[in-house]
Parts: sequence; structure tokens; C-alpha cells
Amino acid sequence: MNEAITLYGEIRCHKTRYYQAALEERGLEYEMAQVDKDPEAAKRLSALTGSADKFPTFEINGRKLRNPTLPDLDKALARAGHYDPGLVYDQKSRRFIRHMAPSDAFVSYTWQGERMVLGHIETDPTLRGSGLGARFATEVFEHLEGAPHEVRLTCPFLRRVGATRQEWRERFNLKDIQ
Repeated sequence: MNEAITLYGEIRCHKTRYYQAALEERGLEYEMAQVDKDPEAAKRLSALTGSADKFPTFEINGRKLRNPTLPDLDKALARAGHYDPGLVYDQKSRRFIRHMAPSDAFVSYTWQGERMVLGHIETDPTLRGSGLGARFATEVFEHLEGAPHEVRLTCPFLRRVGATRQEWRERFNLKDIQ
């Protein structure tokens, strides 16, 4: 049992069952703390939230997360090192995101008419020099290979990574970079 992930709830609660299914779909082991059947679980939930009635609640590596959306659950699990949801294409924030610890990596973009302009990549400073930025940029580029719109790179780092493959030099109009 992975005690780094605890789900506090009641089996008769549909939301608790929903989160159980989500954890199982992700292949994660967890402790199911049934607050209606286990007085110790109810006591632990009260200590965490102030009440044994505040469920479903997760405790992930000692941090509380109450009734999250699935994307927020995935983010918390990824940041805790338990799950990799893959590349997240967040159209609302105009970012491609990789959730991780100690902080998320992202590539931000803007639109110029029908053209997507990738303008910035950010990784945690403690991970710089590890190759993470190039691997993340590669993941974003591979995601965009079949995109129907034009893509331009204005970030110098992204341009350098884009110049490493002939098909990307053509796709991103980087013919001037060798």
C-alpha cells in the first residue's frame, strides 16, 4: 500500500468512488481511509481538515487536496512524483505544460492571426543543464507536427532545439539556422 496517497471518504459516496476509479485508472496504489467505518481514519481526517465530514479529501505526500477536478488531481500527483499525465495543452492559459517538481515546465505561445508563435520556455532553474528543456521542447514540437496552422519560434532556445532536425527547420521556417 502506498501511504503517500490517502483518499479519505465513504464507499457509499459517489464522489469517493469516482476518485477511487481515477486512481485505479492511473495505476496508483493508495490507502482508502473509510471515515464511516474506521474511527482512526475519521480522527486523521479531522486533524487534517477540521472535520471528519470533509470528504472526499486526498492527502498526497502530507499535503491536503479536497474535492479536486481531475486535472488538479493529476497536477498534484505529478508534482508529488506519483504520476505523469504527459504534455498538457492548456489553451486557456496559452501554454504547453509539463507538471513536475519542484515547479512546472511550460512553453507559452500567442496567436498572430492563424499563426501560433512559441515565445518562451520555462523550466525550474535547478534543473537547467539537465537536458530537460530540450526534451520538453521536443515533446511540444512533436505534438505540433500535424497541426494545421503555421508555427513560428521566437524564443532563442526553442529556435536552437528546432534547428536540430531538418523537418523542424522546414516546419518552423528556421532555414537560416544551421
